[in-house]
Amino acid sequence: MNEHDHSGPGEQAQRAAEYERWLSAASLSARGIRWWMGPLGQWFANAPLYRLKANLKLDQTVRLLDIGVGRGTVMRMLDDTLECDRAPVGLDASRAILRQAAADEDNPQRGAGLVQGSATALPFANDTFNLVLCGHLVKHLDDDDVRALFIEVRRVLEPGGLALVWEFGPTGYRPLDAWNARTLATGVRRPRLRSTKTLRRLAEESGFTFTRDADLRPFLLPPIPRASILIGKRPDEG
Repeated sequence: MNEHDHSGPGEQAQRAAEYERWLSAASLSARGIRWWMGPLGQWFANAPLYRLKANLKLDQTVRLLDIGVGRGTVMRMLDDTLECDRAPVGLDASRAILRQAAADEDNPQRGAGLVQGSATALPFANDTFNLVLCGHLVKHLDDDDVRALFIEVRRVLEPGGLALVWEFGPTGYRPLDAWNARTLATGVRRPRLRSTKTLRRLAEESGFTFTRDADLRPFLLPPIPRASILIGKRPDEG
């Protein structure tokens, strides 16, 4: 899959509609992805995220936004671990998966804010959050939409804030990458597998001056390489 291919305007809305239909379906693949978004599936898929508190020196002052929140498993894990002063916020394009996230909430009084909306037009004020997570989303976006996402992330981050973005990445071996893309395309059109280097470049083109390889280890389930970046606004940036 070409890292730099571009589909015309409107693809984001079409992909969101496909995603919504898929997550609402009773098919085996839809049930599988809903399980994968749950606690056990996310432990296998995103175990490195369970060490974010230590790795990023996080504490209860975190004001967290999770873009592409899914069932909210990672967001709730961080909130429980950090005992955040402010409940986190999760955004997803799918109403179906947000209903599942709300049903998963075991502390309704504490419950996170769940918002249906677009990742490229975040419905939040400037400088609202100091930590943004975005996982498993950018494969559905063309390069222009990834830039729009990063511009929005930078806007809602306060100075000194950080964002962690991760996604399935390429192996560099075209036949295997094509196979992985087909594997990940169940229920939606074939994703774009971008490298960490490409994600950093797109973030820099979107105005981020701090970017680095987050160096998250490959996925265990499914066993596909992971591209991951840590980006942020410097404390002296407006």
